[in-house]
Amino acid sequence: MRACSLCFAVSAFALGCQHDPTGIGDRVRERWYQTQPGWSWARPAILGDVVYFGTGDGQVIARDVNTGIPRWASQVGTQPINGANLIARNGVVVAPVVFHTAGVDAQTGAVLWQYEAPRDTVGERHPGNPGQVARSRIDADEQTVYIPAWGASISAVDLRTGVVRWIWQPGRMEGDTAASGVFRSGSMGARVSGDTVLTVVWHYVTRLGGTVEAWVVALDRATGGEFWRLKLPSQDWIEAQPVIYRNLVVVHTLAARTYAIDRSTLRIAWEFAPGGTISTIAGPSLYGDIVYLDGGDQSIYALRANDGGMVWRSEFPGHATRDLLVTDRRVTFSNGGELFVLDRQTGTRVATVTQPRTHDPLFASAAAYSNGLVFVTVGDGAWCFEEP
Repeated sequence: MRACSLCFAVSAFALGCQHDPTGIGDRVRERWYQTQPGWSWARPAILGDVVYFGTGDGQVIARDVNTGIPRWASQVGTQPINGANLIARNGVVVAPVVFHTAGVDAQTGAVLWQYEAPRDTVGERHPGNPGQVARSRIDADEQTVYIPAWGASISAVDLRTGVVRWIWQPGRMEGDTAASGVFRSGSMGARVSGDTVLTVVWHYVTRLGGTVEAWVVALDRATGGEFWRLKLPSQDWIEAQPVIYRNLVVVHTLAARTYAIDRSTLRIAWEFAPGGTISTIAGPSLYGDIVYLDGGDQSIYALRANDGGMVWRSEFPGHATRDLLVTDRRVTFSNGGELFVLDRQTGTRVATVTQPRTHDPLFASAAAYSNGLVFVTVGDGAWCFEEP
């Protein structure tokens, strides 16, 4: 949606730019827009008729999905809510901030607990900060939230009480040159799958970070015991949450390499890389039997999950700055300043959207979806529009 005075004069419940600056049918019908302080990286979470947003000043705000009117606002920190996603599960909203994670009662906004992951460095001289959770993708089942953090830890924390059930850390890794233990490392994506928590780990084996390794690790969901770990063949940073397709674990690195790992044999079933010097921080998304991902080469790809074969490719300017939203009809993502909506089956662009009500073009969070409505955090605001 291109900003225009005519559009801003229309009711917030029926806003829609009908002009077509790109020739591809740009049109978005706004449901509501609400201001809020700053911006948050966290994808909003939805529970029933409430959508939960993070803010730039450390609040979680519960909003009515149809109007955006706040039901409550809870202060959970002084820094932005900068984990990659909020989770609303079993009556609790979990918000990764920067150096801690908070659990909030979904009905009342009462802060139930705060948790700091283990320190992100080793040794007594430089104890470091609490484990950083900025950009981390958390996951949860009905009782436990799984929090990946810098320092390469996964913490299993009780949803309601914040009591720690277990903490996994990798220990010293083969090839490390550190005398006191593991050099700088981090886990930034976790996924629950049956009795397993799957996580990704990036790890520097030298102090200056000249050599980086990317790992995929499978943990026992009940105990945190390690089932297996696999080092990927390329030297690459990895942070995106894995996706699970049947017996395959699909991961996507910052260099836009995609690996599908067979959980039984720990062999790479297929690999996809567009080629060239490219980068993306967006993770893969799975819908049905198709994996959708940012190739880092100004293209979004749809790949068959079973063999990595390409279904379609859709070009756009830049690279995705947050994870993709995939629904039954659409693929929605941002390059930071614009939001793009594609037809899920063909990759044809349906709309190109710019932020309303401000000169700041920032789309800060990944988009969320419920019952035909798309929710996204923008600079100084929370925004909802009808999926085109």
